[in-house]
Amino acid sequence: MQAPDPLDEAAPFLQALEALGIAYMVTGGFAAMLYGEPRFTRDLDVVLALRARDAARLHDTFDVTRFYVPPVEVIREEAARARHGHFNLVDNETGFRADVYLAGEDPLEAWALAHRRRVDVGARTISVSPPEYLIAHKLTYRRDGGSDRHVRDVRAMLAVSDALIDRALLGELVDRLGVRAQWDEVVGAR
Repeated sequence: MQAPDPLDEAAPFLQALEALGIAYMVTGGFAAMLYGEPRFTRDLDVVLALRARDAARLHDTFDVTRFYVPPVEVIREEAARARHGHFNLVDNETGFRADVYLAGEDPLEAWALAHRRRVDVGARTISVSPPEYLIAHKLTYRRDGGSDRHVRDVRAMLAVSDALIDRALLGELVDRLGVRAQWDEVVGAR
């Protein structure tokens, strides 16, 4: 039995986000694959610049007979948070999940959304987080959770997409987020 293609499973979410017309960017494991090497993932991480007044529009963009979509009130409440707003969307047909993180008033999220990249993936073009943002966040996940997966992802991104990465900017983000030790681990500094 062949494993499902994450791109195929993510397509319904990406199509709906594109139709919504609100700034978003794919991040996490899916973006790491685009900048690095293919790997298995069962979810799509998305940062969305959703305002509370747009909660109903987002809710109505997804067919609730196919997708689990939180109630509008929950989406509105999460969108009203200054930081750390979050909810999930689930494709009931496949079980594939989109973890939606709301940008709120976080200046780093605002910067990343302003510098997101439009990337051709298959037959569609999607918005993907800047690689510097993605790498810096992977390093925070390494620090906070210890998973080697983040180290592998960052090394793969550096190997495949190094020409796209602004190392000076990445260094600033590494210092700002306090992940210098994790960066040194990734690049082999002693």
